[in-house]
Amino acid sequence: MDDQRSVIAFESLLRISDSTGTQGPAALVARAESDGSIVDIDRWVLAQVINQLKSRPRLSVWINTSQLSIAHPSFVGDAVQTLLAANVMGRVTFEVTETADVDAHLLAKRLEALRLQALTVMVDDVRDGYAKRSLLLSDSVVGCKLSRESTMELMVSESARAEVQRLVKLCRRRGKQVVLEGIETIDELSLAKHLNIDLCQGYLLGMPAIPSELQHFAEMRP
Repeated sequence: MDDQRSVIAFESLLRISDSTGTQGPAALVARAESDGSIVDIDRWVLAQVINQLKSRPRLSVWINTSQLSIAHPSFVGDAVQTLLAANVMGRVTFEVTETADVDAHLLAKRLEALRLQALTVMVDDVRDGYAKRSLLLSDSVVGCKLSRESTMELMVSESARAEVQRLVKLCRRRGKQVVLEGIETIDELSLAKHLNIDLCQGYLLGMPAIPSELQHFAEMRP
């Protein structure tokens, strides 16, 4: 959401449930990147999102995508062709995660290919790694996200707030956006406004939901 509480987009969430309960993304992604199945998972997620977009013409979705998938020889080209065929270009944003070691030059080349097709890319959890800060300076990236952990730290740490203020100023100078995740209280939302954060995300603004429960968001900004 933006500062007017307009819904800009939704983020796709992937969870696995079994007899032991529901697993979050961290363990799943780590295992999938280790055994190489992450590319197929990211392809599947993109296909599911596209199906939702085709039946909901005002919906926009942000998708977490592994650097391993972006660097894969055919992933970017296939993604572009699939989005074009479904007529949903411009409604998907890729959130690039940094949990795998990928050649920086190759990654930059793939991201540039996305930019040339007018596809947007955000850097996820940018405070969690130096490589992400470097990637943020690329013209192929439109902005960055700060994690729930950053949100909690900002509430108690002046040095963290100063760091994020510098990040926001850097992004503003370069025409990029900053998104703060994990907004769960009014105080956190107020702090985000004080720090001039562009967009916010979190349980205070909207709980996780399945696609059929999104009908009441029909007034999304086009």
